[in-house]
Amino acid sequence: MVRDHTYDDAILDIAAEEMDAGHLRAATTVLAECRDDPEVRALRAEVLGEHAIGHADELLELAKGNTDPDLWLLAGTAFIREAWAIRGSGRADTVGKDRFKVFFGTLRKAVGPLHEAAKLLPRDAVPWAQLQTAGLGLQVDRDQKDEVWREIAARCPTLYPAHWTRLQILAAKWGGSAEEMMAFAQGSVDAAPPGDPVVAMLPLAHFEIFLEQFEDAVQSRSALKIATLKLRYFSRHREEIATAADRWEAVQAKPHPRALQAHNLFAAAFALADDAPRAKRHLLGMRDHVHDVPWAYVAYLADDLEKEYTELANKYL
Repeated sequence: MVRDHTYDDAILDIAAEEMDAGHLRAATTVLAECRDDPEVRALRAEVLGEHAIGHADELLELAKGNTDPDLWLLAGTAFIREAWAIRGSGRADTVGKDRFKVFFGTLRKAVGPLHEAAKLLPRDAVPWAQLQTAGLGLQVDRDQKDEVWREIAARCPTLYPAHWTRLQILAAKWGGSAEEMMAFAQGSVDAAPPGDPVVAMLPLAHFEIFLEQFEDAVQSRSALKIATLKLRYFSRHREEIATAADRWEAVQAKPHPRALQAHNLFAAAFALADDAPRAKRHLLGMRDHVHDVPWAYVAYLADDLEKEYTELANKYL
C-alpha cells in the first residue's frame, strides 16, 4: 500500500528530492516545461509546494529578484501549504484562536506572489487555482470566489484540482449547501469530455454528504446507523455514479495526472455499493495507491484507514 503518492511523475519525484536537498533549479525546470499542460503543472506546483514548507519566505525573496513565473508560483503555493500545515485538517472548531491567526497571516502572503505569477503568464490557470485555495481558507466573500472560478474556467474548464476545491467551496461545511454542491458535481459530469476523470467530482460530492451523515451517526454512537449508512448510501446512488464512471472510460484518453485519485473515489463508492465488477476495475486502477479522500471518510477512526481500505479491497480482489 502506498500513501500520499497518487500520481505517476518520476521527474517530479526527482525534483522534490532535489528540493529536499536544498537545490531549487530542478523544481523551477519541471514547472517551466509544463506551462502548456495545466493538469501536470497544477500537480507539480502542489507537490513541490509541499516540499517547500518552511522555505516560502526564502522563495519569495528569490522571486523578487527576477521575473520567473515558476518561482512566483512556487512561492505562493508554498505559503498555502505552510498555512494549511499550521491549521491542520480538522474542522474549524478544533483549531485554536492563536493558530487561526498564524494560519490567516501565512495564507495572505500567498496572494501577492500568485497574482504576480498570473500576470507573468496570463494564460496559466494554475495561479488562479491556487488563489482559489487561498480564498477558501481566507473565507473571502462568495463574489470573489466566483470571480476566481471564472478566471480558472476561462483558461482550463476541466482542471481537476480546481474542480475539487470549487466543490469544497460549495459544500455545506464551507458555507454552501449539499444541493449546490451536488448540482456542481452533476454539471461537471455533463460538461466533461469523454475520457476525462473530472467526472469523479460526482462520487466526491456523494462522499461529502456521506461524511456528514457518518459523523452524525458516530456522534449518536449508533452502530446500527453506521452499518446501515455504509450498506445503503452508495447502493442508492450507484446508477448515477456508474454513468459518470462510464463516461470516463468511454474513450482511451492519454494518461491523466489525477487518474489514481479518481480511481480511489470510484473504487470506494462501488465497493460500498457492492458493485463488484466496477469496484474491482477501479481498485485495480488504484494500484494500491491510497488517497486519504475518500478512505478517511469511510474509516471510523483515522487509524482505521488502511484497515478499511484493505478489508474492502480484499473483498473484491
